[in-house]
Amino acid sequence: MWFAERRPLQVALLEDRVIIGGQASGAVVLKASPPSSQAAAWDAPLRALMPWLREHATPRTRLQLFLSGDFVRWQLLDWPPTLASPDEVDAYARLRFRTAFGPAADDWQLSLGPLLPGQPLPACAIDQGLLRALEGLQAEGLARLHSATPYFAAAFDRWRRRVGRQTAWFGVAEPGHLTLGLLHRGRWRGLRSCRLPRESQAAEAVWGALVPPLQAQMGVSSGLELPAQVPLYLAACFQAPKASAWPGLVWLAPEGAQPAQGVERMAWGV
Repeated sequence: MWFAERRPLQVALLEDRVIIGGQASGAVVLKASPPSSQAAAWDAPLRALMPWLREHATPRTRLQLFLSGDFVRWQLLDWPPTLASPDEVDAYARLRFRTAFGPAADDWQLSLGPLLPGQPLPACAIDQGLLRALEGLQAEGLARLHSATPYFAAAFDRWRRRVGRQTAWFGVAEPGHLTLGLLHRGRWRGLRSCRLPRESQAAEAVWGALVPPLQAQMGVSSGLELPAQVPLYLAACFQAPKASAWPGLVWLAPEGAQPAQGVERMAWGV
């Protein structure tokens, strides 16, 4: 007899909390203790998750994790025309991350977008220590790691068709981070991330002040002649601002049973 495999358990990992989606009573939010000065930022939320897994999960449970900007670093790399092999491209990307972030980047796992002639190369980095700790959950009989995806990447995949191939800004605002990218004909031409206050109301006010200078920086570096008003598609973990305050703002909110707003949406990757 064949049995259908259960869907992965969807979990969002943030520096100060863990959000578990797909539960009958709604999302479960676990608070994480402040990290010690010697521990990695991901240690506290992972320790908060483990007791919950012992009580509610099994060794067959698969975890589909969405990672906050707390644990992800982004770079939009210039196209390297002189590099041919995957090893050369990887070495080039590692050099760029080390130049930007220092020796800590040596222990990061890199994930590169498709290498297209003449197009910038999107790349993200995740601490290999975090990935090893997540894979270690299976050794402890708690759960198996199905996937670990940056929340920004998951949200973009969810809304990619909505944005289309037009020139547009795409952003994700979450507790602690704002990640903003410039798209032109379906390709990234700018990508930046910055820290925000964790309080949702304060974050709403701060991202509003940060977006224009980020847009100005990326607009200049892209070399594009941008239209007077480029739409901004935003997936955010706070209440939508008044439309009149942000001309061109397209608020991205899921419909149906998924949470339409709030930090809980991170556990669905939207």
